[in-house]
Amino acid sequence: METLMWYLVKVNVIFTILFTAYFFLFKNEKAFYLNRAFLLSSIFLSLLLPLIPAIHVASAGAFPNYVTGINPLKNILGAVPAVQNVSLTGTGLAARGFSAGIFSHITAIQGLMGIYLVVALVLLNKFIYQLLNLYFLFKRSNSYKGGATIYCEHNQEVLPFSFFNILFINPNSNYHQLAQIIEHEKVHIRQWHSLDILLAEVFSIVTWINPLALLLKRYNRLNLEYIADREVLNTGADKKQYQLSILQNSINPNAYPLTNLFSSSKIKLRIKMINQSKPTRKLYKYLFVLPLVLISYLLVNPFTASSARIKISATDDTPLTAFEGIYQNHDAPTAYFKVTAVNNTLVANRLDYKQQYVLSRTSEFAFETTDPENNKKMIITFSKNDAGAISQARVGDLTPWIKVNAYKPIDQVKLRPALLKQFEGKYQFEAKPEAFLTITSNGTGLVLKQLWDGKEISTFVPTSTLDFIYLKDAMPLRFVKDDNGNVIKMYAFSKDAWNKVKE
Repeated sequence: METLMWYLVKVNVIFTILFTAYFFLFKNEKAFYLNRAFLLSSIFLSLLLPLIPAIHVASAGAFPNYVTGINPLKNILGAVPAVQNVSLTGTGLAARGFSAGIFSHITAIQGLMGIYLVVALVLLNKFIYQLLNLYFLFKRSNSYKGGATIYCEHNQEVLPFSFFNILFINPNSNYHQLAQIIEHEKVHIRQWHSLDILLAEVFSIVTWINPLALLLKRYNRLNLEYIADREVLNTGADKKQYQLSILQNSINPNAYPLTNLFSSSKIKLRIKMINQSKPTRKLYKYLFVLPLVLISYLLVNPFTASSARIKISATDDTPLTAFEGIYQNHDAPTAYFKVTAVNNTLVANRLDYKQQYVLSRTSEFAFETTDPENNKKMIITFSKNDAGAISQARVGDLTPWIKVNAYKPIDQVKLRPALLKQFEGKYQFEAKPEAFLTITSNGTGLVLKQLWDGKEISTFVPTSTLDFIYLKDAMPLRFVKDDNGNVIKMYAFSKDAWNKVKE
């Protein structure tokens, strides 16, 4: 869900950039076919660019570095892969949810995305309803084929309109008076303008939260009308009579918004464009399109230019050996990593659990690696203390790993199955009473099951008569007993309280 949210954020960012360029640079140009290509490309590029992975090169040019450096989205988008994918102690709600609360960062995003998708679903239903209206009109009409066009005769009081290769006409209309309108609609049919309208409509559903999506639909349709107007006039139609037809029919309502309708767009702008003289087209403006696309890509992929080994300054010479040492998780102190330099990389070995990561350098203090369990990328950033020595590492924006002098392994103990049974039962989250989990024993430790998502975590091994730990994610549990020796409460990460309740 979080991945989808950030994808939509990137889609909206790219679309905003491209459509803003169209609005201020191209919308008044008479290069209608170039504008059509630009608007369609804006839709496809907005959807596809966020899916293209960052390009890793041996060195990056000044322009990509500059765009990446000034990118205001870098701190937001750059941390997303680490947040949504992995951490050095594990992933998912089980690894982070207890310390942040089960309805924390991830759940909030799920709630927002739920609202977003509900609105999109409502708009999609409206879109489907409009398509069905057209289908039912088609089924009720008397249709016949004339060349590549299907003519559908109906009895509704509307001007001729088209949808793909179907031309809807009221047979009681004055065909002579509407001849130019019919010719206008045939241009829409020949050039498949209905496809542009549907693409803009679907895209506006996906990006409904962006007010520019409504402008996209309006200006996309208006540009198609410009094209059809020009093609009709190029056949020799009288310009004044044609403009009069536009004015006379401007009050006709559009009962089918997904169709091409002669009077559907802004009449004033169309007449203005028809009468506008033909100055030398400022086609040089379109030369800015490729740099604009590149900038858009770099904005939503902020690590593209910085993912290569870039020499930032004279201080970009920190040797790999400076990163060597033992690092302890600040919030899960039983978790340790030992970092060593091997050739041109760093190798991080988990000391309390069998895990190993190879860290590839991407900048002076940044490294990246891939979790072998889920093939997700992690960005690890080291930092120095006031004395100038490497003192900690951070995975994305998660808990820091503090550099320490020595590894202190945990002492595991063995508890008899009868003693493990006393911890079994159902537990309720004190901060969110609607959340429950169950704990059972398996003979050597405890098994935790999250009832809100069904996820099971096994095995928590005992480190004392009241303390347990899940080694993979270094997740500690501490139980509390009453004066009679009955377990009444459990703490996760020493701060999230879960009360034992009756089944």
